[in-house]
Amino acid sequence: MIIILESFSGYLIGGLGGDSLVTPNFNRYSKEGIIFSNFYASGTRTDKAIPAILDGYPALPAQSVIKEPKKSQSLPNIVKILIDQGYNSSFWYGGEINFANFNSFVIGSGFRQIITKDNFAPESYNSKWGVHDHVMFRALKDSMKRVKEPFIDVVLTLSSHEPFDVPMEPVFKGDGNMAKYKNSVYYADDALGSFLDWASQADWWKNTLVIMVADHCSRVTAEMPIYSPEAFKIPMLWIGGAVSKSGIRIEKYGSQTDIPVTLCSQLGLLQAFPFGKDLLDDESSSFAYYAFNEGFGFVTDSSAVAYDHKLRKPVLQEGLNPDLAEKSGKSFLQVLFNDYLKR
Repeated sequence: MIIILESFSGYLIGGLGGDSLVTPNFNRYSKEGIIFSNFYASGTRTDKAIPAILDGYPALPAQSVIKEPKKSQSLPNIVKILIDQGYNSSFWYGGEINFANFNSFVIGSGFRQIITKDNFAPESYNSKWGVHDHVMFRALKDSMKRVKEPFIDVVLTLSSHEPFDVPMEPVFKGDGNMAKYKNSVYYADDALGSFLDWASQADWWKNTLVIMVADHCSRVTAEMPIYSPEAFKIPMLWIGGAVSKSGIRIEKYGSQTDIPVTLCSQLGLLQAFPFGKDLLDDESSSFAYYAFNEGFGFVTDSSAVAYDHKLRKPVLQEGLNPDLAEKSGKSFLQVLFNDYLKR
């Protein structure tokens, strides 16, 4: 089960050195599994995140591969791989699926069951996006009572998206965007925690890996530059009965594009994701690439750089060898762009 958490930023996660009060349930479950402490979103939007998570395909600065079906359908896909192994599959999203060519991508990924806002009563909708998270998780819970193993379920939350409209009394006081954002994440975390508490007692839990990962960070204030590594650092946590050890912290730098390779390695399946690496392999490199509209970022365990294509120069250089990070990032992006043009 892959649970994609809308706009969960690293700076709100206690286990990543962020605010310890906003995600108490995520923090609690972080002690029971494997948390990746230097993990990054590939891009700035959900339409960049989904191909990275499921296809291992990195975000490009200006293009979105999900909007081009001929290209996106040519990509390797972890869902298709597991379906070929006999897995049942479902996709859950309480919002409108007909945005950014999302519906075509989900269908092309091979999901046998697709649940959207159209499966819920309108009175359960919030003001803008769709179904409140607690309603969606309640329906997922009811469905999981009858689940057939093995399965691959992908769940995308939405309540912590702007305008941060959630059905609860504010926990964090204030009228500013940051207070509203924190309250929305707190609510989403509460809905998530309730589902996980139930799921951990279900029969299927003992055989299951649950991957929780954000789609992207949220820049609520302009004080955080759009190119900053902090604007891309997100949580990823692996829990469930399939995890043999608890309280593990992976310090290696990685991104959403590494998920399919790491998962395939654990399952003993052939890997077909050229832009990803196995985060649990001691021999794999420690780095993360990310893209924003005007350029790219490249971070390692010793350096970080952000390069602006319009300015034709780095706008951020940190660490021991940012020149090498810049060269590595340019090389990565060139190979990616060449691949994109050929598809």
